Amino acid sequence: MQLPAITETPSFLFGVLLGSLLLCLGLSLGLWFGRRMAMLYDVRSMDREQLQHLLSGLFQWTDGFANDVSQYREVMDQISTQLDPDGAQADSSQATKLMAKIVQANEHLQKRLNNAEATLQDQAEEITAYMCEARTDTLTELPNRRAFDDELTRRMAEWRRHETPVNVVIVDIDHFKMFNDRFGHAAGDAVLVEVARVLQSATRESDLVARLGGEEFAVVLAGVEASEARRAAERMRKAVASTSFHYEGKSLHITVSCGVAQALTAEGGTSLVKRADEALYASKAAGRNVSHWHDAQRSVLLTPSSPTGLVSNITPLSAPNDRQFVRVCDDLRQRLLEVTEGEA
Repeated sequence: MQLPAITETPSFLFGVLLGSLLLCLGLSLGLWFGRRMAMLYDVRSMDREQLQHLLSGLFQWTDGFANDVSQYREVMDQISTQLDPDGAQADSSQATKLMAKIVQANEHLQKRLNNAEATLQDQAEEITAYMCEARTDTLTELPNRRAFDDELTRRMAEWRRHETPVNVVIVDIDHFKMFNDRFGHAAGDAVLVEVARVLQSATRESDLVARLGGEEFAVVLAGVEASEARRAAERMRKAVASTSFHYEGKSLHITVSCGVAQALTAEGGTSLVKRADEALYASKAAGRNVSHWHDAQRSVLLTPSSPTGLVSNITPLSAPNDRQFVRVCDDLRQRLLEVTEGEA
């Protein structure tokens, strides 16, 4: 009377083991794909060769995993056919052998699952590398236009939800084409790298400094009021103007023009960048090496004018006294700006 119970034990255990296995597999795949959704969302940024390589790897993994599950089911089907539903030929020896086969099949599938998990991890790291490459400017190693757009979208959402201020500063190197024509593209590349470094050093870690393309950079300043954003724009401009760029034994003086704007109620990111661009154009029209603030209606000069005029130059500095004079002038301008803001 106990033989049927013996034969039912493998079937019951088989059902429990298979159900648990499928449940764990489903949870694991769900968690993995959930973590990778953000990266998969940006898969469009990959080039064709990268995308083909990624899809080929995923196809090989899914095909191999499907074969592993199919083989596991075949083994289980074979074991099921060996079970005598009437219990006529069942004995403890047969039950032990069947249990051993089930354990062996489970161990084999678990090993294959571990290998599949390792393959998925490799694929995830590869996707991460692709995404990082697609969002980074290769020359300056700054975030590129795509990364800037994503960061601005995120900060604008925070502005709408929590009214956290967000500002954009557009920075453009003055007379950069003339510089390239005079000193060569290699020198131009060196200047772009150095300007990127200076801009990063003049901003906070929480600020995003990106290269939009060519000689144009952009900075996303979040969580600061308009007055601080204006000071930040001037701080970046002064930092570049006071830096000597050394190339092939020459000490070169570079200046930048800046335009800054803060997000307004119900304003979108595109409109914010457009206003910052308008402020930048005003800085270019004013003679360069200055900053302008867009107050929603017009562009306001931030850099106090010099009695001798504002000169944006790319000429070598001949003596330390020249650099000293530039720093003194910039410090004087900043002090005048702070006084005018205090009176306002």
